[in-house]
Amino acid sequence: MSRDDGAAPEDRAPTAALPALTAQLGQNKYLAAGSGAVPAHAVLTVEGHGLAGLATHASSAEVVVIDCSGSMNWPSTKIGAARKAAAAAIGVLRDGTRFALVEGTDKARVVYPPTGRMAVASPDTRGDAARTAHTLVAAGGTAIASWLACARDLLTAEGQDHPIRHALLLTDGRNQHDRPGELERVLTDCAGKFTCDARGIGEEWAATELREIAGRLHGIADAVEQDSDLEAEFRRMMRKAMDKSLPGIRIRVRLRVGSELGFFKQVFPTELDLTREGVRTGERTWEFPTGAWGDESRDYHLCVTADPAGDPMGEDMQLASLALVPEGAGDHPAETAVALPRPVPLLVHWTDDLVLSTRIDPRVARYSGYADLGRAVNAGCEAFEARRFGAAEEEWGLAVRLAHELGDEKMLRRLRRLVEVADAAEGRVRLRDEITAGDLNSAWVVSNHSTQTRRSAVPPRQARPPHEPGPPPGVPAGVPAPRRRGAAGPDVQCPVCHRVSPGTARICPRCGTVLPAGGGPAPEGRARPEQEPPEPAA
Repeated sequence: MSRDDGAAPEDRAPTAALPALTAQLGQNKYLAAGSGAVPAHAVLTVEGHGLAGLATHASSAEVVVIDCSGSMNWPSTKIGAARKAAAAAIGVLRDGTRFALVEGTDKARVVYPPTGRMAVASPDTRGDAARTAHTLVAAGGTAIASWLACARDLLTAEGQDHPIRHALLLTDGRNQHDRPGELERVLTDCAGKFTCDARGIGEEWAATELREIAGRLHGIADAVEQDSDLEAEFRRMMRKAMDKSLPGIRIRVRLRVGSELGFFKQVFPTELDLTREGVRTGERTWEFPTGAWGDESRDYHLCVTADPAGDPMGEDMQLASLALVPEGAGDHPAETAVALPRPVPLLVHWTDDLVLSTRIDPRVARYSGYADLGRAVNAGCEAFEARRFGAAEEEWGLAVRLAHELGDEKMLRRLRRLVEVADAAEGRVRLRDEITAGDLNSAWVVSNHSTQTRRSAVPPRQARPPHEPGPPPGVPAGVPAPRRRGAAGPDVQCPVCHRVSPGTARICPRCGTVLPAGGGPAPEGRARPEQEPPEPAA
């Protein structure tokens, strides 16, 4: 994937021979040399290249779990679509893949293979399983914890030592028929044993519940907006699962003395806080799980505290290093079938130059904007459920503006089912007169999704530097205050490239420099040594 993000050459790891994983770090290494420790932020992009060729050598296992509760009959198109989707997913399985089909009601039942264990994918078994899928009947309750426990038991049974284990889960309802606390207990036990992608269909499922399942099991949750879309969605998900061929890669973070780990999160394709999952392997070293890899790209946000005490001014200093290592590897991992990049340094360069220290790396700014977007969507959904409709409209207006700035068309499309948009750029919206539970769930369930595609290199104007103080009193923690309409203020000039922007702009759209608040004269500063101010636009 081509990325024009202005990363310095020293932050890039060279592309290795295929098959390979590559790593690239985006950061602003310049920090203000004030008093005390400050947070340093960076985004690590990891990409798999040429891994598809390893797929036939990988040992994987799949469980397809289909909600067959009575509500799947209302309307009958749901159970019909679920039958086709299950058959389609099974049809994608590679020869040799272990698999099972589970019927989920108020209990879990393995409907294929008839032995109740795992089958081995072949033309014959795929055909038999597809025929079984077309006989699924909707009758019974919804006990999602028991479904997940069944998938766990199948995937971890004696002799099932497959390095890549995955489940697909479909539901149209909430977890109603398990004992209180059972879902939490089962998720805790399943975490790390297999991954799970979850989809909701219809009106009655719970977005927060599905996101919790997918988040704890390192998968992706989403809504199926039309019953007719389900077959293609299951086929796509299983193809993606079959592309996974490299298991057990971890990201090793090694800090220098005096630095502390703030957090470590996956931020693309979904936000997933991995901080608590880190395994401390040394006094200053952590390893974070990333699961199985195919030909794909993921982004990770690292926050580390940096203290200028004892450091020279004006020099690059290594704050930390990030490396990709096989699971269980020591300091000197053995050769693998896949080329891994050399460790990538996280640098700090102490400066008293305000222009340099207030720049935000475009990728860090982008994912800070996505964090704000997710909080606004969630706050709006919670307000709507609490019948605080004015607050819901305000939060979703902010979400529309942020999604517009981020170029996230999927989120904008789903938000438009909740609000009528008068001006996306300004966030001027009106709550729709009729909002269904399905409309609410479809936006809520993807509030932790993100994109890498950008309309331009312009970071979202509302995204704050991650270390900037929070919003003023009266605004929920972490949610940026919506801009008051008509409060544009005087124009502001960029101190680096001298472009004049509206007073509402927070970041220069030409060069990415943080602009002085409230307009007026720009602070004194100088351009980065390696960057001359561009010529004024014609």
